[in-house]
Amino acid sequence: MSKEISDKMANRLWTARHKNNLTLGQVARKTGVSRTQLHRFFGEGRRNVSDTTYQKLWRFAYYDE
Repeated sequence: MSKEISDKMANRLWTARHKNNLTLGQVARKTGVSRTQLHRFFGEGRRNVSDTTYQKLWRFAYYDE
């Protein structure tokens, strides 16, 4: 099953990444999501991800500093 990342969550992900000046590799290590999946989101703007990936990104967007 997959979920779509909302505009609000996408904005929080962008903010969290750029506020901390993190590269895709650093975000991948911090979240446990593959660099390829992150590139699809940040680079290509794809919003559909698996449930487990969604949970990891949600945790990064809303809880990690």
